Amino acid sequence: MPEEDYLRLREEQEEPTEFAEGWGVKALLAGLFVAFVVMPGSMFMWLMLGQQLGTPAVWVTLIIFLEIAKRCRTTLTRQEMFVIFSVTWGVLTTAIPVWWMDTFVGMTYFVRSDAAVQFEIANQIPFWKAPPPGSEAYIQRSLLHRDWWPQLALMALFIVWGRLSFFSLGYIMFRVTSDVERLPFPLAPIAAKGVTALAESDEETWRWRCFSVGSSVGIVFGLIYVAVPTLSGVFLRKPLYLLPVPFYDFTTKLQDVGWFRAVPLAIGTDLGLIFWGFVLPFWMVMGQFTAAVLGRLVLNPILYRVGVLKLWSPGMDYIQTGLANQFDFWLSFAVGTAVAIALLGFYTSFRQAMKAQRERTKTTVSTLAPPKGRGDVPITVALLFYVAGTFWVIMLCHWLVPKFPIWILLAFGFGYTPVMSYVSARLHGLTGHAVGIPYALEAAFVLSGYKGVDIWYAPVPMYDAGWGARHFREIELTGTKFTSVFKAQLVMAPIAVGAGLLFWSFLYKISDIPEDYPFAMRFWPRDAQMRAFWMTATTTGNAFFLKAINWRFISAGTIYGVSAYTILRLLGAPTLFLYGTITGLVGDPAGAMPMFGAALLGRFYMQKVFGAERWGNFTPVLAAGYGAGIGLVGMGAVAIMLIHKAITMVPF
Repeated sequence: MPEEDYLRLREEQEEPTEFAEGWGVKALLAGLFVAFVVMPGSMFMWLMLGQQLGTPAVWVTLIIFLEIAKRCRTTLTRQEMFVIFSVTWGVLTTAIPVWWMDTFVGMTYFVRSDAAVQFEIANQIPFWKAPPPGSEAYIQRSLLHRDWWPQLALMALFIVWGRLSFFSLGYIMFRVTSDVERLPFPLAPIAAKGVTALAESDEETWRWRCFSVGSSVGIVFGLIYVAVPTLSGVFLRKPLYLLPVPFYDFTTKLQDVGWFRAVPLAIGTDLGLIFWGFVLPFWMVMGQFTAAVLGRLVLNPILYRVGVLKLWSPGMDYIQTGLANQFDFWLSFAVGTAVAIALLGFYTSFRQAMKAQRERTKTTVSTLAPPKGRGDVPITVALLFYVAGTFWVIMLCHWLVPKFPIWILLAFGFGYTPVMSYVSARLHGLTGHAVGIPYALEAAFVLSGYKGVDIWYAPVPMYDAGWGARHFREIELTGTKFTSVFKAQLVMAPIAVGAGLLFWSFLYKISDIPEDYPFAMRFWPRDAQMRAFWMTATTTGNAFFLKAINWRFISAGTIYGVSAYTILRLLGAPTLFLYGTITGLVGDPAGAMPMFGAALLGRFYMQKVFGAERWGNFTPVLAAGYGAGIGLVGMGAVAIMLIHKAITMVPF
């Protein structure tokens, strides 16, 4: 988007003239549907394939309730549609957080993992995070055992603080950046219109046809990729895999060839990678492919020959090879590239922000007075909630980890969090995206000189509430009262936690996770290794992390990112290519080849057949349909599996 369009974009946005309530019986039923029907399917897909239903779950929920409403001779307003959208995301993210290792099921694995034992972490994990390795909770495979109660209480308290931060600090950031500074939030109208478009159209459009095509493909592939392994495991001793899940490993087959030593080679088998290749920007995919495949293929053998990659040995598979190379080189290099991304992100975003600020007209109305009927609360009340909630979390954290410097907690709660939230909110308001300071929390732990594993699990009040400003702008553009979302979160948060605990308990009871789940069995050991590796930076024993971090490699990563950006800018080349190479260097190379092929197919064939603009409109809907199709198959398969396991567990 050209920089000069930022001011005009805000002026062109259609502001609602009135606001309506979106929370009610329909939204409550939708939330219960997601919590008790969609959630177990999403959990299963996450363990099986490493991905949640996410956006497809939103589509499925909205479509189902639209059809139910039609047959009940009623309608869903756009306010109700948006609240359903918000509830769906809230329930799924509560049950399956971004970082799985901190969940109940994740901790059941990590505490007893080889990585935790190898790095001398297992016996240092505090009781309020997980039971000790010999606890009856693991023998009985019960998440409801009394040894888990401290973590359950801590999780509930931290969820409360997270909601308070969103509704207090996020709301304050919205009032300042949207009401006072009148920033445009360029992506907010897209999200708002994308969700509510279904409520305003009664006739079939190209979106429905694209969605149907994508869902048909997802159902067919899901039967092969998800249903057959799951259902065959019900009736056979070993599951039957028609395709290897989640990738086909070439590493051990080619490592005897001299040039392929220390090179992780695999091709992802998930058809969803094809749809991602269609959706993502072409030059970003090209950059990811160049870094993930050609970069690893060229650099790793050279690094091995010069003695940088020391941990690799013949016989290591794709996961083990990648992990060994991470410790020797790529982790340090990735830290450097993350610093480069942050520096470049701040530079470009603030350059655009300053340009947009200069172009704001003097006639722009800026006021703290909210529109009538929007459901606002006084800013002083929101500020009081944030201060009280943050102070309470700091005291809780200090009580759990009394030897950690309390001034660092105060600096995070009342310094870093509000400042970075404001920076993030402004960047969301001007560019649609935000950047953060990479590894800030980890650096604080290491530089503090604190010794102990417990600080890694403490509820440190570090939070970016800037995205909350964008979400409140989306709520405003749909004409939904803010109180609707407040009520929805207040009611659905405990339901989501309860349903999540219920289904995780059942899944854990019938099988010692990650057993029987291909993705989890492949990647959880790697993630546990990296988690334990980071923790050694503050342990009193083997500080593997401090030994592995190499400042020369960090500097090389930063120099690479900044210099490559400068060269591409001078040549007029797409900067997305640079960001693609950076993410490709630190990402999973198994998915690079399918995405590369899909990007080429979309660019040089599909765009010629359908036209660039039409194909660009088709791809996200096709991807959503595919996700919905494979998700429905996954939910059906997990339902049959759960019923079978429940029956076989009955002693009569």
